[in-house]
Amino acid sequence: GNVEMQGTKLEVKSGLINRRRFCVFGLAILSTVLATLKWTDAIPSDLNPYTRYLVIFLFILTFAWIALFFWSSIFGFFLLRRGSKFSLKYQKAIDIQLTSKTAILMPVYNEAPAHVFANILAMAEDISSNGKGSSFDFFILSDSTNPKVWVEEERVWFETKKIIPPKCNLFYRRRPRNVARKSGNIEDFCNKWGINYDFMIVLDADSLVAADTIIKMASLMEFNTDAGIIQAPPMSINRNTLFARVQQFAGKVYGPIVSAGLTYWQGDASNYWGHNAIIRVQAFIDCCGLPVLKGRKPFGGYILSHDFVEAALIRRAGWKTWLLTDLGGSYEETPATLIDFAARDRRWCQGNMQHLKVLFARGLHPISRLHFVIGIMSYLSSLLWFSFLVVGIMIALREVFFPPTYFPDVKTLFPEWPVFDVIGTIVLFIFSMSMLIFPKFLGWLNYIRQEEVKKFASFLSVIFEIFISVLVAPIMMVFQSKFIVDIFLGKSISWSTQSRDDTGTSLEEALRRHWFHTLLGLLSTFVLLVYTDTLFWWMLPVNIGLVFSIPISVFVSKSSLGLWAKRKQLLVIPEEINPPNIVVEADRSLKKLQKESTTRLQGLDLLLHDDLLNAVHILMLPANGPAPIFDPDVFKTANLKLNAYINADEVLNLTDDEEFSLLYDVPTLIRANIALKLKG
Repeated sequence: GNVEMQGTKLEVKSGLINRRRFCVFGLAILSTVLATLKWTDAIPSDLNPYTRYLVIFLFILTFAWIALFFWSSIFGFFLLRRGSKFSLKYQKAIDIQLTSKTAILMPVYNEAPAHVFANILAMAEDISSNGKGSSFDFFILSDSTNPKVWVEEERVWFETKKIIPPKCNLFYRRRPRNVARKSGNIEDFCNKWGINYDFMIVLDADSLVAADTIIKMASLMEFNTDAGIIQAPPMSINRNTLFARVQQFAGKVYGPIVSAGLTYWQGDASNYWGHNAIIRVQAFIDCCGLPVLKGRKPFGGYILSHDFVEAALIRRAGWKTWLLTDLGGSYEETPATLIDFAARDRRWCQGNMQHLKVLFARGLHPISRLHFVIGIMSYLSSLLWFSFLVVGIMIALREVFFPPTYFPDVKTLFPEWPVFDVIGTIVLFIFSMSMLIFPKFLGWLNYIRQEEVKKFASFLSVIFEIFISVLVAPIMMVFQSKFIVDIFLGKSISWSTQSRDDTGTSLEEALRRHWFHTLLGLLSTFVLLVYTDTLFWWMLPVNIGLVFSIPISVFVSKSSLGLWAKRKQLLVIPEEINPPNIVVEADRSLKKLQKESTTRLQGLDLLLHDDLLNAVHILMLPANGPAPIFDPDVFKTANLKLNAYINADEVLNLTDDEEFSLLYDVPTLIRANIALKLKG
């Protein structure tokens, strides 16, 4: 049997889950051992011992990563094919009776307010139509550091309050200081308002979750009093660049078997992905006070990838954490370009490397430790692959510059022929690539079971996705390898706002970000072509991606090409053919909110001309917390500029600090607003 459900009870037998883990990891280890034995026989026999051990070590680490992904996907596929008993087929959300109170939290950081509130408005209306509006409250938790974005958030919040369904409460607050980023934002909510709620659903700024899914998650948490976290796998939608469409298609087709594979062996010790999940508030408050890691950045300081750590701490306390692959209706957006994707990856890489400091914390569940290892290896594997390729090239060049000695100084009747199993190496390469690609076709077999999917077009899309992935993979390998090196050299980065539009990559930006990839690819191609033409053909797929990284990055960032692929039925997902109601409602809500914006004024300028918004802003200040302390010279300069603006009609040209100082000063806001009214 699979995970058993008694009504809506989530349970997994310890004996069953142990057998599953034994199968997945046992087969992964066995595959790695057999492949390593073959690799040991295949590599040149005349390598010195240290080089030999290095090559074998790198092979073990890189192949083990492939083997775990492969076997996890295999079991995930069969779990989906035979129909898991672990499904949520019970009464419709509209018939579910809830006794709990849930806060739906959307932390934001310099996001486009209209898009943020449109998603919230769509979810509120969807929940209200199910008759559950009074069971959920919505919170926009702002960490925005742009004063104009702050004022716009307040304006759009006020407009949304006018049209949101009556039983749905929508709250907004902005923290004066962005302490500990998103984790600190959630902690601030829990400290101030958490006691009022049983559960909280944590979202990202681009999250969109259907009411049916939200209500089911709350119902499951009510019924399963030992559940700490229930994660709904998010699916990527709404982007049109070629790169984003590849990511969306891959997530839709391959994502289910990957998620099912994780569910298969994780059981009630699943991970938390930081958004689109429901959390028991009291468990979070009791367990998830995150430490500030000792030492300097990037390894020290506030924990960036806090979600893995929070899941581990909640599981350590005895609460169960679930990944429910049957929970649909959970959406997000993917970065539109390769460069945006790499920028997000850089932040995640630094956060995951910090987990080296918490990996051996006391009392953690073994699977939680494994989550940390998998997160670390997801980036470290790129450096290992890069090192593996470099060492392979060095070995090939050694044969050219330092030919083997067939007749040593010691007298012997027979020459010493170095042994190199070319056929065995080719077989291992094909086997490794098959283990990477085969699960994609298993995902496709599962995908075409949906009635609206066109089999031939989707098959061509799989081939096209593999082609694009082959081109992009070496670029990301070098990106991630550099990220790892930078982190271990002590280089830290800030957590900036993610780009959420379909703006493509300019040639200038591509040159700036990919010149190193191009140079590396040209150097590798030249060396191999001149000195070892056999290896040149083996390395060609990698070198093509690197040499042409600049045009590839520009090419895949174009919305026109993504829309062309859509017209040709390539990379199309069912959610584009028949958009879910929640997606349609979000688009409608965005148009409503954009229609309400009738002014081009921004920030302080807008507040001074809008009496009602000025009053709202002043009333909101106490809820945001104590105002920061500003340099007196900053405040003085800001007032001089403001007076010149009011009295002499000069342009209101303020720095961010100057504008913030005035936005926190209530007497100045009132005085300036009255002065402008009197001036007419």
